[in-house]
Amino acid sequence: MSRHNSSTLFDVEDSATQPLAFQDFGSGTIASDVPSGRLSPSRGSRSGNVGGGGASAPSNLYEAEQRFEQTLNGATKPGGVLNLDFYTGYFDVDTVTVLTRGAKTFLPREDYVGEVLLGVPDLYGPFWIPTTLIFSLFLISSLSASVEAYLAGEQYTYDFTRLGAAVSLVYMYCLGLPFIIWGALKYWAGSTERSAVEVVSLYGYQATIWIWLTLIPYSPLRAVLVLIATALSGAFLLHNLYPVITTAPNVSSRVLLIVIAVLHLVLAIAMWVGFLAGGRGVLHTPQVPSIPGTGGEKTPSAGSDLPRPGGDGISRLLF
Repeated sequence: MSRHNSSTLFDVEDSATQPLAFQDFGSGTIASDVPSGRLSPSRGSRSGNVGGGGASAPSNLYEAEQRFEQTLNGATKPGGVLNLDFYTGYFDVDTVTVLTRGAKTFLPREDYVGEVLLGVPDLYGPFWIPTTLIFSLFLISSLSASVEAYLAGEQYTYDFTRLGAAVSLVYMYCLGLPFIIWGALKYWAGSTERSAVEVVSLYGYQATIWIWLTLIPYSPLRAVLVLIATALSGAFLLHNLYPVITTAPNVSSRVLLIVIAVLHLVLAIAMWVGFLAGGRGVLHTPQVPSIPGTGGEKTPSAGSDLPRPGGDGISRLLF
């Protein structure tokens, strides 16, 4: 008979008093507001010690991520770009942020999209800033024309063609042209570094400096400020679009820099000639003189017989 040696494969302690069972380890370390399928530290643990030190984590550790999620809230709605809810995230911005972003365009030094917009562009500022500029241009040109009419002894009526001209000029440049530039960057230059909303933000916020310029009621000083505003706003656009265009795969697309500069100069000339030069401007519609004896003679307006010190030149100096 042969001897069979037994060997121990597993040395398991026999513990009959501890049966197998599911155990609850708790969920105290998971925040109650965390979405399903995503784990993150709880709010209470964010301020705890890091690496055993005494320094606490900043309270806004997740602020950038939360802001980005709020911006994309509309993008998850059914219907996509055809649904108005898609754009709600782009209008979720406060007044302080809009004013800060507008003021940052005066001295173009940093990367505006990356350091000022923080990768979260909006459409609230790029819409309301050009809209404010439209009414400012209409107001200053109408005021100048009314003073000119008073000094000439004529009766003045508001010419709303000025408002239509301002709407067409400003909206086409600040809201229409950015989509053309974005399309040229994407489909001609082959660059995807700038989204359509980011390009609209650049063109919309650059109009901030023109609003302050319309508040100056002295035409010679305003002429100097127009040159400065044209240079600063043009430099702002080129400063933020030059790196994108020059690094694009299509080298021939660099001609876009010249197109951007020329169109910006055209905008400045159009606003100066049509609204900011003083007097009645080129948008003035002269009144058709009445024929004597037909009952359409001009009735002298109140105060038309009063002397006008300084003549017509005073309106061109003040407005």
